[in-house]
Parts: sequence; structure tokens; C-alpha cells
Amino acid sequence: MKKIAFYAPIKPPDHPIPSGDRLIARNLISALTIAGFEVELVSRFIAYSKREAEEILIQRKSNALVEAQKIIASLKNSPPDIWITYHPYCKAPDWLGPLVSKALSIPYVTIEAVRTGQGFEDGGDRWAKWRAEAQAGIRSASLHLAFKSTDRAYLTELLGTDNTIKDIPPFIDTTPPINLPSPSRPANWNPITPVLVTTGMMRPGKKVKNFEILAEALTPLQDLDWNLTLIGGGPEEPAVKKFFAHFDQSRLNFTGAIPHDEVLAHMETADIFTWPGWKEPIGMVYLEAQMMGLPVAALNSMGVPLTVYHERTGLLAEENNMLHFTVNLETLITDKSRRQQLGAAAHESVNRHHSLIAASSQLKEILNNLLASN
Repeated sequence: MKKIAFYAPIKPPDHPIPSGDRLIARNLISALTIAGFEVELVSRFIAYSKREAEEILIQRKSNALVEAQKIIASLKNSPPDIWITYHPYCKAPDWLGPLVSKALSIPYVTIEAVRTGQGFEDGGDRWAKWRAEAQAGIRSASLHLAFKSTDRAYLTELLGTDNTIKDIPPFIDTTPPINLPSPSRPANWNPITPVLVTTGMMRPGKKVKNFEILAEALTPLQDLDWNLTLIGGGPEEPAVKKFFAHFDQSRLNFTGAIPHDEVLAHMETADIFTWPGWKEPIGMVYLEAQMMGLPVAALNSMGVPLTVYHERTGLLAEENNMLHFTVNLETLITDKSRRQQLGAAAHESVNRHHSLIAASSQLKEILNNLLASN
């Protein structure tokens, strides 16, 4: 059995704080295991930094070099066949993979190596030194797996070729959940009233902006019959609640941060999933919602169309067209047969194209070809 050393510089896949990054890392390990590889999480070293200060960069890199030497010493007698790093970028450079791979003479692979727009707000690049560190590591890889066309374009520009880039679709574990808890809903909700559900971390930046967009889109629809469950918590929760302060509060259900099985339970009993997805890199939550049979109302922004297919599994509005987003929400709220049709297609689409089984087959072929060529 071929062995893979796996590493995620943002945070390890067993980190206690949930996120899309953590979910993707966990799913990658699962898919690689299904593909027949022995996967070992070789380090929990966190390279990620919220601030670009040079002293942080120097300290992070110094600590990483010490960590790399420890890993080399521990693996040299029985080295893995491949090193895979998930999601290196300017705020989380990979200083481990390139060094360890070179020392052990094994292929180095990146998955979702990206360039973000962060740091350019003032016309310069506050993260330039961090970005250079990330790019140095990315250039040393034998193979890059990309989820998005924008990531492929970035890597092609950085490397000067696309010969080492392979595309893979986003994916999740589509095993039907069992023994889900009964979701908590307001007692006054009519069981025949369509329920919309949305979920996101209530933190500064694009997350809180998405809640604001949703409130704006739903404002003209207050005369329609619908209820809304808002899942998530964080420092911006007061701001999010203020966005919805002008709504009839009896139709809103703020759950706060809840366990994942409760999130799925709310999805299972809802009728529509809506999260605008403004500046959303991929949006794994769309795959989960569609797996639960929900049609999606969102924006055609960045990574959203990677998982939601307009007029097939949901309705996507152009990013800056709030009226279109509102109209799509109105359609799903008022047209039961339409949302049922889209929801059924969404469930089938995720199982066919975005499952662990589908991903494992593709990963097995790609990585075996890499090993055969080395």
C-alpha cells in the first residue's frame, strides 16, 4: 500500500474549530483512503497568520524549519511515497513539504494552492513577503490539483505552464446521515410554510456581508409566507441580527453555533437553502445542502457555480444583481414543484459528481500516474 504524508498549513483537519477548510482536508483524507492509500497526518504545525507583520513571518518560518527537521528524522527510515499539502497560500505558506520531500526524494503535491486578493486594499501588497514564501514552495511541487479555473489560471501564470496541473471537482462525504436530532423550531411556525435555511460564521468581512446581502434580498418578500432559520455564531452576531431587525421576528429562528449533525437536521427539514456566496471560494455548504435534497438560491460568484448548477440544482443570480437574487428567492418560495424538482436534481448531482467515491477514483488515477512517472 502506497503511503501519503498529509499536511494542512492553515490548520490540521482535526482542529476543534469547524470551517470549510477543515471539512475539505478531512474529505481529502477520506477519499485518499478509499482510493487505497495509507494516509498519515504528519504535522499539526500551523503556518497561518492573521497579521502580515514581518516578525511573525520570521518566527513562523523558523519554527517550521525546526518542525521539518523533526519530520525528516521521523520518516527517513520508512519514507512515504508522496507528500500532499492542502491549501498553501500567502497567509499559510508551506515550509514543510518542499524541504521534507526533497530530503526524502519523494514527489511533492499541492491541492488548492491559491492566490487571494487579500492585502491589496491600499494599492500595494501587504502580504508580499508571505506571498513570496508561499510561491517558492508552490513552484517546487511536482503536481498541483486545482478545484477552480481561477486557481488553474494563477498556477499557470506562476509556473509558466499548465503541464503539472490537474483539475478535480469539490466533493463531500455523501453517506446518508442517520439518527439526526429533531431540529428546534419556533412553536408558532406553520408546518406547511416553506422554510429557508442559511448558515455561516458570523465574523467580520465577507461572512457578515453575506448575511447583509441576504437580508436585503428578502426585504421585498416580507408579504410572502416563509420562515427562515439562521445558523451560526460569532463576534458579528449582533450586527447580523440588526440586518434582520425590521423583519417579523416570529418568522426568524437564530440557532447560534450548533453541532454539525444539528445543521444537517435543519437542512433535512427545510425547503430551500440560501447563502448568497459573495466572494465564496468554493462553498462546501452548498454540497451539503444539496445532498440533503435542497434547491439553492445564491449568487453566481467565484466558486459557487462549481457546486450549484443554475436551472438544474438551484437558481443563481449575477453577483451585483440584487433584484435577480430576490426574484429567484421568490420563485423558490412560491413554486413548490420547482423547488422539489431542483432539490431532487441537486441530491442526484452531488451523489454522482461530488462524492468521496467519485473523487477517490480520480485521485487514485492521478497519483498512481505521478508515481509511475517518477
